[in-house]
Amino acid sequence: MLFARLALKDIPENQDLRDVSLLKNLDHKCVRSLNSCRGTDEIHNLVPNIESFRLALRSIKLWAKRHGVYSNVLGYLGGVSWAILVARTCQLYPNATASTLVHKFSLYFPSGYGPNQFC
Repeated sequence: MLFARLALKDIPENQDLRDVSLLKNLDHKCVRSLNSCRGTDEIHNLVPNIESFRLALRSIKLWAKRHGVYSNVLGYLGGVSWAILVARTCQLYPNATASTLVHKFSLYFPSGYGPNQFC
């Protein structure tokens, strides 16, 4: 659960968190609290097929966890980093299925474990 104190009298259901004017007069903690939602919303708006994106991202995150390369604390890519890379793949192949996205991801961002290790 996130909390941020906004300078709004009422918050509409369809409030766009990407609106920069929301960040005015917010303290550092509130801005950081909103950043994860704002980042997620931005990625979703940039991805042409959200369902394929989600499934491909789950697959790639599972691969990364199983290979021990999923942890920004340890110097590897974390959740947002993987999401950005998958989002870029989705932009390059807007009509691709999730399985095609995973395959193209492995070609576009080689893992260093050898060819097609994501597949």
